[in-house]
This record gives sequence, structure tokens and C-alpha cells, in this order.
Amino acid sequence: MKRLFFLAFLAFAGWYGWTHYRDLLTHKASHDAIVENHSGRTMERVRLTVGGQTFVKESIPTESSVTFPFRVDADASFLLEWKWGGQEVELRWSGGMVPRGPMVQKHHLIVDPDGAVIYQAEHKFAS
Repeated sequence: MKRLFFLAFLAFAGWYGWTHYRDLLTHKASHDAIVENHSGRTMERVRLTVGGQTFVKESIPTESSVTFPFRVDADASFLLEWKWGGQEVELRWSGGMVPRGPMVQKHHLIVDPDGAVIYQAEHKFAS
């Protein structure tokens, strides 16, 4: 029975390696979305949606940031949603441009005291 289990495991590992060897051997670069809080208030329930993916951070204290690495299969834009600490009003911003590739970028989403978002993109040099 142990030999049969070992043989089945070995067959599965061989099949998986054969069908996914390109993914296992190549490194694909990814974009970075950096949400920076310069508002003087805590951002809560932060959700960033890009290319059909949603990233969540429970809170971002003032004068700090959070980075979300991601990949996209097509050109996309951002949707950033959050609440200020102690308030129930949800704020929303959409914009920016994420190219499909092969170029990857760092996308800075800087939130100011008025709740406006300043978007900046810069090339990310893959290493």
C-alpha cells in the first residue's frame, strides 16, 4: 500500500512538473501599488481594486503606507475606497492607468488631508 501511494505521488509530481514547468522556471515581474496616508487621520477599511483583484487593509495610520504587489492581464485602472477613523462616510477614488506590460511600474496613491488622491507612476526596474 505504501508503494502504491508513493508511486501515485511520484506520478502526480511528474505530471505537475511537466505541465507547469514554464511557470516554475520563469519569474514574472509585478507592479506595486503604494497607498500613502498623508491626511493627518487614520484610514480604515481600505480597499484597492485593480484588474479584477481586490486588496484589503484594515487600517493605515497617518504618515504611513502599505504596498500591494499585483499583476494584470490587460490594461486596468484603480478603485480606492476607504473611511476615515470614527466616521461612517465612505470615500472613493478611481483613476490611474496600469499597462498590461511588459513594463512594470510603482503606482503611488497619495491621500491628502482633504481626501483627494494624488496619483504618480514611476518605472520599476526589475532585478
